[in-house]
Amino acid sequence: MPVSSQLLKPMKLRFIVFTVLLALTLALIPWGQTARAILPDFVALILLYWCMNQPRHVGVGWAFWLGLMLDIADGALLGQHAFAYCLTSWAVLARHRQLGMFPLWQQALYVGPLLLANQLIMLVLRLLTGSAFPGWLIFAGPLVGMLLWPLLCQLLQIPQRVDRPAEIQS
Repeated sequence: MPVSSQLLKPMKLRFIVFTVLLALTLALIPWGQTARAILPDFVALILLYWCMNQPRHVGVGWAFWLGLMLDIADGALLGQHAFAYCLTSWAVLARHRQLGMFPLWQQALYVGPLLLANQLIMLVLRLLTGSAFPGWLIFAGPLVGMLLWPLLCQLLQIPQRVDRPAEIQS
């Protein structure tokens, strides 16, 4: 049975908070410069997933606060993550009903450009404040995030799957 046609249980807020904290932890690990450039923005991925699948619980307010927390923790320009996350979250929230009907690979084709836009917004803000260009490798992260999207969705839907009796499944 395709994943999109399965019934899903409501998601508990504590699981959402757990996944967000896990994403923040992954974002704050001191990866090397190359690894940091290649790895996707885990907070943006989780944020976009929850905005698409639980828009009543996670929205632009979460995006703003998560972005500010990352700005403070990274020592980045205050507001750059918050601004980028708010714009990309809004883009998902505006189409969350349509996106939920697409197969995961088509969702990935929508999420990939949003992750790229997220990266471009932060890059432009850094360049406007006098930072040096970090190199073209920073554009690999959104591509990796787009490729990981179907797997991430499958993993995050495991606690939501409804166990159906054998006589109903056939």
